Amino acid sequence: MRILLVEDDENLAKALAAVLSKHNYLVDVATDGEIVWEMIHFIAYDLVLLDVNLPRLDGIMLCRCLRDHNQQVPIMLMIGRDSGTDKLMGLESGADDYLVKPFDIQELLARIRVLSRRSSEQVTPVFICGNIRLNPQMREVSYQGRVIPFSRKEYLLIELFLRHPHRVFSRTDIVDHLWPFDNLPTEDTVKSHIRRIRRKLSKVGAEDLIETLYGHGYRINPTFLKQPSANPILPADQAEELNEVIEQVWQNIRMSVLEQVTQLEQGVIFLQGGILDTNSLQVAEQTAHKLAGTVGNCGFEPASHIARAIESLLQHQPFPLIMIDSLAQLIKTLRFQLEQSPSYSVELNHDSHLEVSSRPFSDLKTVQVLAIDDDRNILSLLQQILAAQGVQVTTLDNPAHIWEILESVCLDLLILDINMPEMDGLSLCRSIRGMPEWNWLPILMLTVQADRQIIQQVFSCGADDYLAKPIVPDELVTRVLNRVRRSQNIRRTAVK
Repeated sequence: MRILLVEDDENLAKALAAVLSKHNYLVDVATDGEIVWEMIHFIAYDLVLLDVNLPRLDGIMLCRCLRDHNQQVPIMLMIGRDSGTDKLMGLESGADDYLVKPFDIQELLARIRVLSRRSSEQVTPVFICGNIRLNPQMREVSYQGRVIPFSRKEYLLIELFLRHPHRVFSRTDIVDHLWPFDNLPTEDTVKSHIRRIRRKLSKVGAEDLIETLYGHGYRINPTFLKQPSANPILPADQAEELNEVIEQVWQNIRMSVLEQVTQLEQGVIFLQGGILDTNSLQVAEQTAHKLAGTVGNCGFEPASHIARAIESLLQHQPFPLIMIDSLAQLIKTLRFQLEQSPSYSVELNHDSHLEVSSRPFSDLKTVQVLAIDDDRNILSLLQQILAAQGVQVTTLDNPAHIWEILESVCLDLLILDINMPEMDGLSLCRSIRGMPEWNWLPILMLTVQADRQIIQQVFSCGADDYLAKPIVPDELVTRVLNRVRRSQNIRRTAVK
């Protein structure tokens, strides 16, 4: 696997290159975006590891330019700060994934393996230029559905041009790409091939496909190139809608959440009386776990951290009596926080220079997502956020029924919670990856804890990515959008 590492910090670049090389990756290093633009048109990379903050041409703009010019190489961004704006702009620019510096090397390697696995599952893309269509699997070129009979070398010439539609090839370049060193042709041979190709294209009305730049070489005529579509982002009006959705969700579940807090308060009373058994402690721990994810999604981030602390305390077995007072105080503070007004975290996007799409999934067929979580409040939130973007979401709070849904619904993506009482998400993910009919399905894992051990488990089980609770709605939408688009493109190409 050949990786292009783009990093202007020389020390970091050397360190990453050394680590990747030890793991049998072939690594080329570039220090700025303009150099990358040249390298990526000459070398077929399997992955671009791209720093966001680069001189001359920053990583996000470079990523957007590559996608606009139909460069589909997997791209992983390295972001210098944990900024939600940088993350979203990176994903919206067409990146497949990102890591926030400083990052754990094991997570980097795990994410590379995921992208590598997904890339290897992709079939060779079909190249389209105007009404010209080239299918590398069939080794076939057609114009308006009519197959054109090219010889092997003529076909390879057209494929070379269509794979690099913005590059000018001199006759020497063409020879270097298409002929072995022990059987080099003359430049007149190249000219002869070009003439025959043009003659055959002329018969179907595409005689101007290959353009001559005198003194330089040949290229695809720019008038044949499709205009790139804008990368959608989440605009301000959608962010406002998401806030409204979250507010409505909170109003719907508020009483249920406060009842869960009451259960924790009753548990403390039993603890103080010394009559709370191990099973009851486990139920209380699960309640705190659910609260941590739910309330954070509804604008109560401090309350989410408190619920995590409560969950952590309850995990001690046997439960130390000295912690009862601390637990009681935490639960009291939790209730106080939840009785305040929520503070929604979806920020409006006012970047006027960015392309905006009012429905980010509008270029896709109907999107089908299955979300599995034993917390129905989380399922309700996921469903409302994604449904607002036109996504059809099936929810399931009992993972045992997943196989029935997989058989009956044509899914594009699966969202799994890690911690579920009957069947944990990690085991379920491993099972799906072991089944040929489903191992292609993109999987996002939901987790309250995103420490190193959990992240390693997520990628080891075969998941594509994870989302940390509390869920950021616009990040959820963007991540689902990217995964679904890539998955549908793979499947669409496979049946062509």
